[in-house]
Amino acid sequence: MQRDDAALSRFLQSVRGAALAFSVLRVRDEEIALDLLQEAMISFVPAAKKHDQQIWKRLFYKILGRRIADWQRKQIWRDRIARITSFSALPLTDGEEQIDPPAGNDERPEQSLDAAQLAERFEAVLAALPPRQQEAYLLRQWQAFSVTETAAIMGCSEGSVKTHLSRAMQRLEEQLGEWIDE
Repeated sequence: MQRDDAALSRFLQSVRGAALAFSVLRVRDEEIALDLLQEAMISFVPAAKKHDQQIWKRLFYKILGRRIADWQRKQIWRDRIARITSFSALPLTDGEEQIDPPAGNDERPEQSLDAAQLAERFEAVLAALPPRQQEAYLLRQWQAFSVTETAAIMGCSEGSVKTHLSRAMQRLEEQLGEWIDE
């Protein structure tokens, strides 16, 4: 029993950083991502005890993906209700100060600025993708799951994973092509 708990603890520590990055990219808010990650970890522990360690990573991301999807569905309804009732979140002010990236020892600072702009643009385009395309892209390209593993995590066919990924890649290329080709 203690050995199982130690293995679970090691596993959760090993996936925490990548899972947090995955969650932040999906929900665009670090605090919410941390909450969703914690919920997924809590749900994962009893589920993991019923499965072999070899599928823990797939199982964990499936649970995390469901938590994110649930949160996103709730957000859609909250936004609709806010629009209907004319209540909305506080508007962003135009006078907010933008923080420039720290200056480094780079001989060509315009390169680091371009990289920062590209990263910012990439995140914006990724956030604009439909949730299933986002999920397929992040699981396949960032987390390096196979098509089969991604399909199991997403609860869909391998063909659907390929379609979602292809559409995501096409959209990213359309939106970022000008930035990459320069």
